[in-house]
Amino acid sequence: MKAITIQIEKFLELLNKKLSDPNFKPKIYELVELEEIPEPELINENWVKIKVKLGGICGTDIHILEVDQSTYQLNFVSGPTVPGHEIVGTITEVGANVKRLSIGDRVLIDEVLSCETRSLELCDACKDGNFNLCYNFDKGDIAPGFMIGLCKDTGGGWGEYLVTHQSQIIKVPDSVSFEDALIAEPLAGSIHGVLKNIPKNDENVVVVGCGVMGLSTILALKVFSKCKIIALDTRQSQLDIATKLGVDEVFLASKSTFIRKIARKLGARTVSPPLQDPLLVGGGADIVFDCVGNRSSLTTSLRLLKPKGTLMLIGQPANLELDWTPLFVKEITLIASNTFGSEIVDGNKKRTLQIALDLISSGQVDVSDFITHRFSLEKYKDALEVASNKSEHGSLKVVFEF
Repeated sequence: MKAITIQIEKFLELLNKKLSDPNFKPKIYELVELEEIPEPELINENWVKIKVKLGGICGTDIHILEVDQSTYQLNFVSGPTVPGHEIVGTITEVGANVKRLSIGDRVLIDEVLSCETRSLELCDACKDGNFNLCYNFDKGDIAPGFMIGLCKDTGGGWGEYLVTHQSQIIKVPDSVSFEDALIAEPLAGSIHGVLKNIPKNDENVVVVGCGVMGLSTILALKVFSKCKIIALDTRQSQLDIATKLGVDEVFLASKSTFIRKIARKLGARTVSPPLQDPLLVGGGADIVFDCVGNRSSLTTSLRLLKPKGTLMLIGQPANLELDWTPLFVKEITLIASNTFGSEIVDGNKKRTLQIALDLISSGQVDVSDFITHRFSLEKYKDALEVASNKSEHGSLKVVFEF
């Protein structure tokens, strides 16, 4: 089958080169290759094979290709690997123990490779439904890998076929397109973050970054809270979508004046420290959802929060040089959100990905504007270029289509 692959050794080679030369920046496609490789085989009788229909390109994938990721989780990755964890497709083969699924089913994949997928007794995290915090990402029936796309035995969404444990599969209703179902994955990540700290109905919330994760966070906030939402982005096109989704106010983060404008909106004043952008004093946002995770976004997020406010990390920062002074001066609470597992909603525990798909299926959220570009695998260089330069290409979610 055709697949895009990454070699861990190549990642480490480029990382060492980047660390030794601050001016080195790898081409976005330098780490990957398009190859003919064998189709992955069922791990055991509890697994199924999927023919991929759409494989999304996630911001985390781009960070890996730009060699911006930390090596902190590298013990829980195995290679060569086929990237891609945003996956929808059709079942083509089922193991002997698989009863609730059939060949031809349209499915969405929960990518986390936790205890059950590895034929292990459930660890304490998995018993609580926190599959994203599993203790055993390097044990069991399959090679190390905390999710599909980072495990050499499973394949991933940037290849024609992959295998997955039956517990990871959610059926896609006939009424939901593959395109909309794919967006359930980033939506689930935002739902997990929002449900960790649901804003009160009268609180002021700022969403920093209106890419896929930011827009998904806005959708989750609209479902689970009646808070006031301010959206912030450097691209007007993204703010236009945020407006369509029902935020109360949008601000274009093109100049430092936007901080003063938000301050007036929130009834705060600003001061301007030497050599720094303005910061809010005497008020600010109750909660900021940072959906970018870079130095610029986090610097802005910390400036916008009121004393004893809460910073929610939806975007995933890695190795950043950052002035954390506002965190201490304002006694800000920092809460991180990592992928998803299961949530309790209305007293019932359910997989986060199922909650997201149900919201899409019921029409409570509209994700029809999210996918903007489609590419074949053969055009992978173009796809990665468009996905990594969103301002230039007007891209939001870029997918490989099979």
